[in-house]
Amino acid sequence: MDLLVNKWSYTLSNTVTDVFWRLFTWLGDTETLALLSVLMIIFLFLQKRIQEMILYISVITSGVLITFLLKVIIQKERPGEVEYIDFLGFGKETISYSFPSGHAVKSLLLFGFLIWMIRKNYLKNQYTISLTLLLLIGIIFCGIGQIFLHEHYLSDVIGGYLIGITIHSYSLWLYYWWREKQKQSTLPYRNAQ
Repeated sequence: MDLLVNKWSYTLSNTVTDVFWRLFTWLGDTETLALLSVLMIIFLFLQKRIQEMILYISVITSGVLITFLLKVIIQKERPGEVEYIDFLGFGKETISYSFPSGHAVKSLLLFGFLIWMIRKNYLKNQYTISLTLLLLIGIIFCGIGQIFLHEHYLSDVIGGYLIGITIHSYSLWLYYWWREKQKQSTLPYRNAQ
């Protein structure tokens, strides 16, 4: 299936579509993620949402580390040219393997967190629904763009989404579990009768 989809993606590749997909995959680039993460952390700090800030840092850090470890362990070749990790000039000698797609993981975690924050903190109206849909499109197109730019196979992107969903869901579960424990510890002491 990977080879079939990869071959099909070449038939749709041209200058215009490449620019279109590059715009979306830019959202999942490490530098973009770093910049948006700094802005998110500053925003959460200024809003005095320290618990959410810690959650966000944990989610993104987990995603980056798990993705890196899986790439090193699995070492699946990319469909196109060999790429190297390049974050502001660091890691240029380290090969970036194909599985899982870091763009799929990172876009899902970043935009998934934004969707969660919007839906948690704002009334569900036409604007929150529209923004949620735009963020979902960003997640989907960021991953699909990696296929059409011949940087990942379909299975890499699907694997990236599954890893991102797992990290996001587990992190939220821990967050709510911890908040519940925190509430229980502040309840007044009751004598057993």
